[in-house]
Amino acid sequence: MKYLDVESFRTINSRLSFPTTSGDRHVVGRVEAYSCKVAGADKKLYRFLENKFQDDLEEAKNLSPEQSLLTNIVSPFGPLTQSASRKTLFYLIATLNASFPDYDFSSLSADQFTKEPSPGFALKSINTTLLNVGCPTTLRTSRMWDSIDSIIEIDNCDVYSYMPAMESDPYEDEGPVWSFNYFFFNKSLKRIVFFTCRCVSNLEELEDPSDQELVFGDFMDEPVETEFYPTSQHALKSMAIGGGLKF
Repeated sequence: MKYLDVESFRTINSRLSFPTTSGDRHVVGRVEAYSCKVAGADKKLYRFLENKFQDDLEEAKNLSPEQSLLTNIVSPFGPLTQSASRKTLFYLIATLNASFPDYDFSSLSADQFTKEPSPGFALKSINTTLLNVGCPTTLRTSRMWDSIDSIIEIDNCDVYSYMPAMESDPYEDEGPVWSFNYFFFNKSLKRIVFFTCRCVSNLEELEDPSDQELVFGDFMDEPVETEFYPTSQHALKSMAIGGGLKF
Protein backbone atom coordinates (compact mmCIF):
# COMPACT_ATOMS: atom_id res chain seq x y z
CA MET A 1 0.00 0.00 0.00
CA LYS A 2 1.30 3.42 -0.91
CA TYR A 3 0.74 6.18 1.61
CA LEU A 4 -0.69 9.34 0.03
CA ASP A 5 0.39 12.59 1.64
CA VAL A 6 -2.74 14.76 1.62
CA GLU A 7 -2.18 18.30 2.87
CA SER A 8 -5.77 18.80 4.06
CA PHE A 9 -5.51 15.58 6.07
CA ARG A 10 -2.54 16.99 7.95
CA THR A 11 -4.73 19.88 9.06
CA ILE A 12 -7.54 17.56 10.08
CA ASN A 13 -5.18 15.30 12.03
CA SER A 14 -3.76 18.24 13.95
CA ARG A 15 -7.30 18.91 15.18
CA LEU A 16 -8.14 15.27 15.92
CA SER A 17 -6.42 15.51 19.30
CA PHE A 18 -8.49 17.15 22.00
CA PRO A 19 -9.63 16.74 25.62
CA THR A 20 -13.12 15.42 26.25
CA THR A 21 -15.82 17.54 27.86
CA SER A 22 -15.24 15.78 31.19
CA GLY A 23 -11.57 16.78 31.14
CA ASP A 24 -10.19 13.41 32.28
CA ARG A 25 -10.05 11.85 28.84
CA HIS A 26 -8.25 12.69 25.62
CA VAL A 27 -9.29 11.84 22.06
CA VAL A 28 -6.59 11.06 19.53
CA GLY A 29 -7.34 10.25 15.92
CA ARG A 30 -5.99 10.41 12.40
CA VAL A 31 -7.13 10.12 8.81
CA GLU A 32 -4.82 8.54 6.23
CA ALA A 33 -5.11 7.85 2.52
CA TYR A 34 -3.56 4.89 0.73
CA SER A 35 -3.31 3.78 -2.85
CA CYS A 36 -3.91 0.06 -3.37
CA LYS A 37 -0.54 -0.23 -5.08
CA VAL A 38 1.07 -3.50 -4.14
CA ALA A 39 4.68 -3.14 -3.00
CA GLY A 40 7.24 -5.81 -2.08
CA ALA A 41 6.01 -6.44 1.46
CA ASP A 42 2.41 -6.38 0.24
CA LYS A 43 3.12 -9.08 -2.35
CA LYS A 44 4.56 -11.27 0.38
CA LEU A 45 1.47 -10.67 2.53
CA TYR A 46 -0.86 -11.49 -0.37
CA ARG A 47 0.94 -14.78 -1.05
CA PHE A 48 0.80 -15.62 2.66
CA LEU A 49 -2.94 -15.00 2.86
CA GLU A 50 -3.61 -16.96 -0.33
CA ASN A 51 -1.55 -19.90 0.91
CA LYS A 52 -3.33 -19.76 4.27
CA PHE A 53 -6.69 -19.87 2.53
CA GLN A 54 -5.66 -22.84 0.42
CA ASP A 55 -4.37 -24.64 3.52
CA ASP A 56 -7.65 -23.98 5.29
CA LEU A 57 -9.53 -25.20 2.25
CA GLU A 58 -7.57 -28.45 2.19
CA GLU A 59 -8.09 -28.94 5.90
CA ALA A 60 -11.81 -28.38 5.47
CA LYS A 61 -11.98 -31.31 3.03
CA ASN A 62 -11.18 -33.66 5.89
CA LEU A 63 -14.15 -32.44 7.91
CA SER A 64 -17.73 -33.57 7.70
CA PRO A 65 -20.20 -31.37 5.79
CA GLU A 66 -21.65 -30.30 9.13
CA GLN A 67 -18.24 -29.24 10.40
CA SER A 68 -16.97 -27.59 7.26
CA LEU A 69 -18.55 -24.28 6.36
CA LEU A 70 -15.53 -22.73 4.70
CA THR A 71 -16.72 -23.11 1.11
CA ASN A 72 -20.04 -21.49 2.04
CA ILE A 73 -18.67 -18.64 4.13
CA VAL A 74 -20.03 -15.27 3.08
CA SER A 75 -17.66 -12.76 4.61
CA PRO A 76 -18.23 -9.00 4.84
CA PHE A 77 -16.47 -8.88 1.47
CA GLY A 78 -18.46 -11.66 -0.19
CA PRO A 79 -17.76 -15.41 -0.51
CA LEU A 80 -14.14 -16.13 0.38
CA THR A 81 -14.02 -18.64 -2.46
CA GLN A 82 -13.97 -15.61 -4.78
CA SER A 83 -10.58 -14.00 -5.30
CA ALA A 84 -12.08 -10.49 -5.26
CA SER A 85 -13.40 -11.05 -1.75
CA ARG A 86 -10.03 -12.26 -0.52
CA LYS A 87 -8.30 -9.34 -2.19
CA THR A 88 -10.47 -6.87 -0.27
CA LEU A 89 -9.49 -8.60 2.97
CA PHE A 90 -5.87 -8.34 1.87
CA TYR A 91 -6.20 -4.58 1.20
CA LEU A 92 -7.61 -3.92 4.65
CA ILE A 93 -4.94 -5.98 6.40
CA ALA A 94 -2.22 -4.31 4.32
CA THR A 95 -3.63 -0.90 5.29
CA LEU A 96 -3.44 -1.81 8.97
CA ASN A 97 0.14 -3.02 8.54
CA ALA A 98 1.05 0.26 6.84
CA SER A 99 -0.71 2.41 9.43
CA PHE A 100 0.73 0.50 12.41
CA PRO A 101 4.20 -0.59 11.24
CA ASP A 102 5.10 -2.02 14.65
CA TYR A 103 2.29 -4.59 14.41
CA ASP A 104 1.61 -7.57 12.19
CA PHE A 105 -2.04 -8.10 11.26
CA SER A 106 -1.49 -10.99 8.86
CA SER A 107 -3.30 -13.42 11.16
CA LEU A 108 -6.58 -11.49 11.06
CA SER A 109 -9.62 -13.26 9.68
CA ALA A 110 -12.53 -11.88 7.67
CA ASP A 111 -14.95 -12.14 10.58
CA GLN A 112 -13.03 -9.47 12.47
CA PHE A 113 -14.30 -6.90 9.98
CA THR A 114 -17.81 -5.58 9.43
CA LYS A 115 -19.31 -3.98 6.36
CA GLU A 116 -21.26 -0.85 7.28
CA PRO A 117 -24.81 -0.54 5.92
CA SER A 118 -23.92 2.63 4.00
CA PRO A 119 -21.33 5.41 3.89
CA GLY A 120 -23.84 7.73 5.55
CA PHE A 121 -24.26 5.30 8.43
CA ALA A 122 -20.50 5.41 9.09
CA LEU A 123 -20.39 9.20 8.82
CA LYS A 124 -23.21 9.61 11.30
CA SER A 125 -21.56 7.21 13.74
CA ILE A 126 -18.22 9.04 13.56
CA ASN A 127 -19.80 12.49 13.83
CA THR A 128 -21.96 11.51 16.78
CA THR A 129 -19.05 9.92 18.63
CA LEU A 130 -16.78 12.94 18.18
CA LEU A 131 -19.46 15.49 19.01
CA ASN A 132 -20.53 13.65 22.14
CA VAL A 133 -17.04 13.81 23.63
CA GLY A 134 -16.50 17.50 23.00
CA CYS A 135 -15.30 17.84 19.42
CA PRO A 136 -13.69 21.31 19.22
CA THR A 137 -15.04 24.05 16.98
CA THR A 138 -11.81 24.06 14.96
CA LEU A 139 -12.56 20.49 13.84
CA ARG A 140 -16.30 21.02 13.38
CA THR A 141 -15.66 23.92 11.02
CA SER A 142 -12.77 22.27 9.14
CA ARG A 143 -15.04 20.72 6.47
CA MET A 144 -13.46 17.39 7.28
CA TRP A 145 -15.81 15.30 5.14
CA ASP A 146 -15.34 17.62 2.17
CA SER A 147 -11.62 16.92 2.33
CA ILE A 148 -12.14 13.18 2.65
CA ASP A 149 -14.73 13.16 -0.13
CA SER A 150 -12.34 14.92 -2.51
CA ILE A 151 -9.87 12.06 -2.10
CA ILE A 152 -12.12 8.99 -1.91
CA GLU A 153 -15.57 9.93 -3.35
CA ILE A 154 -17.55 8.73 -0.35
CA ASP A 155 -20.69 7.88 -2.30
CA ASN A 156 -18.77 5.29 -4.30
CA CYS A 157 -17.17 3.61 -1.31
CA ASP A 158 -17.74 0.41 0.56
CA VAL A 159 -17.11 1.14 4.23
CA TYR A 160 -15.73 -1.46 6.62
CA SER A 161 -14.97 -1.29 10.32
CA TYR A 162 -12.48 -3.27 12.36
CA MET A 163 -13.13 -4.11 16.00
CA PRO A 164 -9.95 -5.78 17.25
CA ALA A 165 -9.69 -8.52 19.80
CA MET A 166 -7.43 -7.70 22.72
CA GLU A 167 -4.44 -9.54 21.25
CA SER A 168 -4.73 -7.71 17.93
CA ASP A 169 -5.52 -4.23 19.25
CA PRO A 170 -2.72 -1.76 18.45
CA TYR A 171 -4.07 0.51 21.17
CA GLU A 172 -4.14 -2.16 23.88
CA ASP A 173 -1.19 -0.69 25.81
CA GLU A 174 -3.05 2.61 26.13
CA GLY A 175 -6.13 0.94 27.60
CA PRO A 176 -8.55 3.04 25.55
CA VAL A 177 -12.06 3.72 26.84
CA TRP A 178 -13.21 3.24 23.25
CA SER A 179 -11.79 3.20 19.76
CA PHE A 180 -12.97 2.91 16.18
CA ASN A 181 -11.34 1.98 12.87
CA TYR A 182 -13.10 2.67 9.57
CA PHE A 183 -11.97 1.92 6.03
CA PHE A 184 -13.50 3.84 3.13
CA PHE A 185 -12.66 1.68 0.10
CA ASN A 186 -13.21 2.96 -3.43
CA LYS A 187 -12.59 0.04 -5.78
CA SER A 188 -12.69 2.18 -8.91
CA LEU A 189 -10.08 4.62 -7.61
CA LYS A 190 -8.17 1.78 -5.94
CA ARG A 191 -7.84 3.88 -2.82
CA ILE A 192 -8.57 3.50 0.87
CA VAL A 193 -9.06 6.22 3.46
CA PHE A 194 -8.42 4.89 6.95
CA PHE A 195 -10.02 6.77 9.86
CA THR A 196 -8.86 5.59 13.27
CA CYS A 197 -9.55 7.17 16.64
CA ARG A 198 -9.44 6.29 20.34
CA CYS A 199 -10.27 7.88 23.68
CA VAL A 200 -7.75 7.39 26.48
CA SER A 201 -7.82 8.24 30.16
CA ASN A 202 -5.69 11.01 31.60
CA LEU A 203 -5.80 9.18 34.94
CA GLU A 204 -3.88 6.08 35.94
CA GLU A 205 -6.97 4.63 37.59
CA LEU A 206 -10.65 5.27 37.21
CA GLU A 207 -12.36 6.11 40.48
CA ASP A 208 -15.67 4.64 39.36
CA PRO A 209 -16.11 1.59 37.07
CA SER A 210 -18.99 3.38 35.40
CA ASP A 211 -16.77 6.34 34.68
CA GLN A 212 -17.04 5.68 30.96
CA GLU A 213 -20.36 7.52 31.11
CA LEU A 214 -18.39 10.72 31.63
CA VAL A 215 -17.03 10.36 28.12
CA PHE A 216 -20.48 10.36 26.60
CA GLY A 217 -22.28 12.42 29.23
CA ASP A 218 -25.98 12.10 29.85
CA PHE A 219 -26.98 13.14 26.37
CA MET A 220 -26.41 10.02 24.30
CA ASP A 221 -30.05 9.88 23.21
CA GLU A 222 -30.36 13.58 22.49
CA PRO A 223 -30.09 14.95 18.95
CA VAL A 224 -26.69 16.30 18.02
CA GLU A 225 -25.69 18.91 15.50
CA THR A 226 -22.71 18.79 13.21
CA GLU A 227 -20.94 21.35 11.11
CA PHE A 228 -18.84 18.78 9.24
CA TYR A 229 -21.02 19.45 6.17
CA PRO A 230 -20.28 16.41 3.95
CA THR A 231 -20.75 17.22 0.28
CA SER A 232 -21.83 13.65 -0.49
CA GLN A 233 -25.55 13.82 -1.25
CA HIS A 234 -26.10 10.15 -0.42
CA ALA A 235 -24.37 10.66 2.91
CA LEU A 236 -26.42 13.75 3.64
CA LYS A 237 -29.67 11.88 3.06
CA SER A 238 -28.54 8.96 5.21
CA MET A 239 -27.43 11.27 8.00
CA ALA A 240 -30.78 13.07 7.93
CA ILE A 241 -32.59 9.89 8.98
CA GLY A 242 -33.51 10.29 12.61
CA GLY A 243 -33.18 14.06 12.48
CA GLY A 244 -31.12 16.35 14.68
CA LEU A 245 -28.20 16.65 12.29
CA LYS A 246 -27.43 20.06 10.92
CA PHE A 247 -26.33 20.38 7.29
